Amino acid sequence: MSSHGATAPVGPEASYCPYPLYAQLRARGLTFVEEVNAFMVTRAEDIGTVLRDVETFSSCDSLGLPPPEPGNGPAATGFYLVTSDPPEHSWRRRLAHRAFTSGRIARFEPQMRAMSAELIEGLRGRAEVDFVADFAVKLPIAVISTVLGIPEADTAAMRRLSEKVLSFLNDSPDPVGFVRACEEFGALLAPALEAAAGVEQETTILHTIAASGLDAEDATRFVIELLFAGNVTTADVISSSTRLLAEDPRLADQLRQDTSRLATFLEESLRLESPVQGLYRTATRDTELGGTPIPAGARLLVSFGAGNRDPKLAERPDEIDLDRVSPYSHLAFGRGEHTCLGHALARLEARTALEVLLGTVRRFELAVPPDQLDYQPDLHARHLRSLPLRLYWS
Repeated sequence: MSSHGATAPVGPEASYCPYPLYAQLRARGLTFVEEVNAFMVTRAEDIGTVLRDVETFSSCDSLGLPPPEPGNGPAATGFYLVTSDPPEHSWRRRLAHRAFTSGRIARFEPQMRAMSAELIEGLRGRAEVDFVADFAVKLPIAVISTVLGIPEADTAAMRRLSEKVLSFLNDSPDPVGFVRACEEFGALLAPALEAAAGVEQETTILHTIAASGLDAEDATRFVIELLFAGNVTTADVISSSTRLLAEDPRLADQLRQDTSRLATFLEESLRLESPVQGLYRTATRDTELGGTPIPAGARLLVSFGAGNRDPKLAERPDEIDLDRVSPYSHLAFGRGEHTCLGHALARLEARTALEVLLGTVRRFELAVPPDQLDYQPDLHARHLRSLPLRLYWS
């Protein structure tokens, strides 16, 4: 049975640690939560069902924004991939996948390593830093801009606009602000897209998109989504992973001594601190989930953060286990049709960044108590606004 009007306190305490709330909701089963105006899907099995059944559970409102007003411009129609359903989503994804093949991504690893090293070296000698501002937000925007082919001079504005977009997608969504931020994005991108369209050789992802045959509106939406997802969520992965290591120096030393285990640690970090905590789906027909009736038109908030700590998904779900048998079975990148397109890029970038950090800084620890860390109060994103660290150099 569903429980209508359940409490979902998204205040400072819940935003710092939403996991007791998730455990409470998992125990109840599918629950309608007034604070998010949606059924919260918190059990891993139910999440898998929703993500696989794209006909019954539409992604058209995955960001939780009200429908756009007609004639508001291309940005008002939302992102290019995350808010579309098959068959439209299928051919869009095929185009996007062409731009994100493993070969295209792997060739950027030396640049990622060099960028990481330069940022870490820029901190040398400082005893205390805000790791979010000084590293975690700088690396991903530099990388995704390089991968896409965005001029370096535009990266600061891209990051600022990404933060604006994120602020309009929190628990008080602002569709007008979202549209305006996307329109600013589009204006900034227009010269780079136009220049890329005149280049015959597809040397960057931007060139691939420009040569795809998409009209200017869809090409702009596509690049906005890639830029947003490619820098905000990856910054959150790096920040959360670094926080976990700062709280466990023995684990950090273990990974310094055996960097081959970084890949498994990263998967555990993704599972424990999923950067995307939840996305919406809309029921296209009367249906049932986990024994609970769902009426047509109802919204569901698919909580990846809750599902990733479901004991039925992983044994000892609240612990880091470098010997976990199936470390890649988590839900941080979604499942099925809408599996995160940039997962290979995010994994490579985060792993490289952590390897450089561990290899350069002898030890690091939190400079504030854990309960004073500043998280955005949100059930949709695990967004650490700052991460004060003390650094101990070799």
